[in-house]
Amino acid sequence: MAGHDRRFDGARRYGDHPQCRKAPPVISHLTATGDIVLTKSLAEVPTDPGFSALQEVLGASSCVLSSVELPFSDRGHPSDRILNFRARPELVHELAAFNLKVATLANNHSSDYGWDALDDTVRRLRSAGVTAIGAGEDLAAAEEAVVLEIAGRRVGILAWSCLLPLGAAAGPSKPGISPVHVETEWVVNGEFQLEEPGVPPVIRTRVRAADHERVIGRVREVRERVDVVVVTVHWGFGFGSARAEYQRVFGHALVDAGADLVLGHHVHAPQGVEVYRDRVIVYSPGNFVAQQPRENITPEIEEIYDAFSRDAFITVVDLAGGDVPQVSLVPIMTADHGLPVLADPENARRIADRLAVESADLDTVVAFDGARVTVTG
Repeated sequence: MAGHDRRFDGARRYGDHPQCRKAPPVISHLTATGDIVLTKSLAEVPTDPGFSALQEVLGASSCVLSSVELPFSDRGHPSDRILNFRARPELVHELAAFNLKVATLANNHSSDYGWDALDDTVRRLRSAGVTAIGAGEDLAAAEEAVVLEIAGRRVGILAWSCLLPLGAAAGPSKPGISPVHVETEWVVNGEFQLEEPGVPPVIRTRVRAADHERVIGRVREVRERVDVVVVTVHWGFGFGSARAEYQRVFGHALVDAGADLVLGHHVHAPQGVEVYRDRVIVYSPGNFVAQQPRENITPEIEEIYDAFSRDAFITVVDLAGGDVPQVSLVPIMTADHGLPVLADPENARRIADRLAVESADLDTVVAFDGARVTVTG
């Protein structure tokens, strides 16, 4: 697998954009966000000072890493599921407004219109100066790492998805996204059901053993060739604070294998942050760009969209502060136009307090300095 790594200069200036407020790049920073569902150009959205302020934070980073959760293509056919997303191909160039340099496609919507559309997306991202990871023409390609040079350190980034629509997973000779299969078991206590009919079963989840071994092996391989390993995982469920059982076990295993930072996403709300062996595990930062189409949707889908939290955060990683990356969280919110905005002081404090509550069961201490959140174990 040693040949399956890609490199680019993480200090390149990000693309010009008419609404981008540029800041000189700070070459020691990697910034990570939640999911991007971008279906409008910035010209279609009112100018927002909160978005411009957030752009300055994003622009002052060597690289922004995001989960791009839709294909940029007009090819393919929608999958047989409740929700399918895609964006007009030309909108891929709008990603320059976020200083996006690396996009994980390992998620449950990038393959909504099949492999042709997903392949179009990989190619169009490349043409827009964005390296795609987490998808490929076969499993080996989907699990390739991208290697960046930031602050004189080699940073390897890997991506997987635990959410796998039917047919989305890549295989040894099959295109798709990089998969982590999760097994689910419903445990029913017969005695409890007799005494209290209708009591919910206990839901147990675990990563399939073969996938666990493969992924952990891949992380160890990359660890041997870089200074810092970042793993991004599409996982979890729903819109609230609950985590699936497998997530914490898998997150710890990734750190044990050599990951310096685990970045989760998918859940449409910010969740707790854990510090395990001095490494940070972000379970969910919430949405980043949430422009899901609302035309001609059913009441059931509208109810899903309305349940999305507007609270979120981005993760800023300082790679110049020593062997262990220094992580801080910047509170943001989703505006009515679906773009993220820097949270005002009152909302930033509220989001920090929310993170403290969400992280309490993870034994995490949350501190807020008025602008950023820091976490310690």
